[in-house]
Amino acid sequence: MKIVNKIRVIFLPAIVLPLILIMISFAFLSYSYTRSAYNIGSGITAIDSFLNTTETMNALTSDIFEEIKRIAKDSPENFENPDYIERVNESLKGKDSYLIIRKNDQIIYRGTEEKHDKLESMLPAYGSTVSSEDSGILIGTPENFLIKQQDFEFSDSSQGTIFIMTSLENIKPHFRRIVVQLMLSVVLILFMTSALLTWYMYYEFVRPINLLKDGTDRIREGDLDTDVEVLNDDEIGDLCTSFNEMRAELKKSINDRLKYEEETRDLISNISHDLKTPLTAIKGYSEAIMDGVADTPEKMERYIKTIYNKANDMDVLLNELSIASKIDCNTVPYNFTKIDIEAYFEDCMDEIGSDLEQRNMDFAFFNYCHNRCFVMADPEQLKRVITNIISNACKYSGKEKGHVNIRLKEMENYIQVEIEDDGIGISAKDLPNIFNRLYRADASRASSGGSGLGLSISKKIIEDHGGHIWASSKLNTGTTIYFTLNKVTEEDEEYE
Repeated sequence: MKIVNKIRVIFLPAIVLPLILIMISFAFLSYSYTRSAYNIGSGITAIDSFLNTTETMNALTSDIFEEIKRIAKDSPENFENPDYIERVNESLKGKDSYLIIRKNDQIIYRGTEEKHDKLESMLPAYGSTVSSEDSGILIGTPENFLIKQQDFEFSDSSQGTIFIMTSLENIKPHFRRIVVQLMLSVVLILFMTSALLTWYMYYEFVRPINLLKDGTDRIREGDLDTDVEVLNDDEIGDLCTSFNEMRAELKKSINDRLKYEEETRDLISNISHDLKTPLTAIKGYSEAIMDGVADTPEKMERYIKTIYNKANDMDVLLNELSIASKIDCNTVPYNFTKIDIEAYFEDCMDEIGSDLEQRNMDFAFFNYCHNRCFVMADPEQLKRVITNIISNACKYSGKEKGHVNIRLKEMENYIQVEIEDDGIGISAKDLPNIFNRLYRADASRASSGGSGLGLSISKKIIEDHGGHIWASSKLNTGTTIYFTLNKVTEEDEEYE
């Protein structure tokens, strides 16, 4: 769930839930107090009792007043019976009420020991309209009373009136307690709601952020192996996922940098060692010439030729080091052009052939492509790939006279180049690694010299051309290096 939806989920109960709980609490408290204090009948609800106290107090004595009205009509003599009057008055005491019976203008019965002279002087006269109402009237005195009146005649035909006097003062403490309890309930509800929402926000937002902070602390301390736990499927979860991906990339970057630094140290060591060998030879042969050891034209020619070849070896090493540094910086210069693959390789073979003859190597070139088969390539860099592969074939020939075959094969969308030698070969365990930077298969190959960069440079150049390079080999039989170049199709020509 997205964070915006979670926030909506938070604010909905934050507003609605307290209101619902407060209303339920208000209804329960008012119902509980009014039921316990006044024993309200089913006709009056708890809400009514709280909002309309007069109606509530009126309902308390409705049953007794109905009985009084019936007695006044059918057997008014009961109002002269002290036992009956006391019984009715006792039933009214539990409802904060009492009876007053008046004969003519004289009060002959008062159901309470308290005297309310001012109130009694304000009682409605005989025949007042309130006597016909099923409700009372309010009289304001130092105390408020709800009065119900019923007229009747005594046995001597005197005018009689019976009043039910209900005090409204005693209801205040009950409802005061309701208000206090309601306020406490509101505070408790708000506290519980706040605690619930706080827990939810901690679980949904704070906890994953703390886990993310722990992850940053681990990275600061150098721990790049532990992922941050992804708890939620939201923006924070996406952030944790991105953080884990960043951690993995950072770890890979550091490992690559450490590997690069190690390879650089090895490269410097290898180049230093490999440069030392031809330099020592050049120095030795130069001293021999200066000392007059080359005292015949044949020796002089051989010594000079050796110096020249060693200088060429140093030039190759320095060129490989230069191109390797450009590969590391992705600044290898390319000049892609459309070239006829057959014509290009024929020109290369003329140049490479003389070099192979000097190294006592035979070679054969086979073209299985159709006429005018074109590829997009950088001629100079492609020549570097071919030279590196053939140089390795000469270096690891292991024979007095080796042999190299070069074949061109046309596929549907690319040209496949195969350079095969009959040298010492490469073991199966070393074969997958020969294109790695500075990799040397074994001691015999390492002892032959070279920086170990040739095939890794070739791989980079071929991949930048959009092709692939791989090898097959068998010990003591030979090695074949394959690479592909994309053909120029009719669609490419139309695009140009």
